[in-house]
Amino acid sequence: MDNKLRMYLAELIGTFILVLVGAGTVCASGLASPPLPVTALALAEGFTLAAVLTVTFHVSTGCLNPAITVMLWVFKRIDSAQAGWLILMQLLGGALAGLVLRLTFADGVLAAMHAGAPYLKAFNPENDTIGLSRLISGTAFELFLTCLVALAIFATLFDRRAPRLGGLIVGLAQAAAVLFGYRFTGGAANPARWFGPALWEATVHGAARPSWLAEVVIYGGGPILGALLAAALYVNLILPPEKGTESLR
Repeated sequence: MDNKLRMYLAELIGTFILVLVGAGTVCASGLASPPLPVTALALAEGFTLAAVLTVTFHVSTGCLNPAITVMLWVFKRIDSAQAGWLILMQLLGGALAGLVLRLTFADGVLAAMHAGAPYLKAFNPENDTIGLSRLISGTAFELFLTCLVALAIFATLFDRRAPRLGGLIVGLAQAAAVLFGYRFTGGAANPARWFGPALWEATVHGAARPSWLAEVVIYGGGPILGALLAAALYVNLILPPEKGTESLR
């Protein structure tokens, strides 16, 4: 099989598994009484990312995250065509996972749990003041959380000096992101994690969501800016000055 095809399939399958387990656990928690604690949701998503990233990183450096892929493209680690296909596969993987959830859970569960998609619970697009406040705070949260996850990716996957721990540390960073950010934005730190469930939630009867434009800014713009910030910090502050980006795989 062609290496590029392997890469794209790895991103598709890996992102599918990540979103399916992450969002699926949120939906499944709605069947429990009381619902599962945030700790369980964070561990499910973090452990899944750790396992899947360990498997796929040998084939693809896209890291199952469009924000990381954009960062690699900006820093000229991958070309435009490759970046475009990786992002397409990641979003498609998320969308397929969302479809599985749509076919698995009843409308009532999906509506109550927002189809397992991260969301701003207090977001109110009809009030300009509150809406703008939530837009800014939500974007800031996703920026910070993605920066945390991206720094873990740099330190354990891209830095040649790093010990071989696979995706373990990245998974722990993602779990921390969910623990910290779940009550605010869901702790997505990944546009595909939001996109897949959100796409199908629009078909759920009784589900009420904020505007797509606002969510694209929060769950698309925030993570991309966070990944870019992490790259700038790691390259300029942590890597040896004499080596620069040469220390990165």
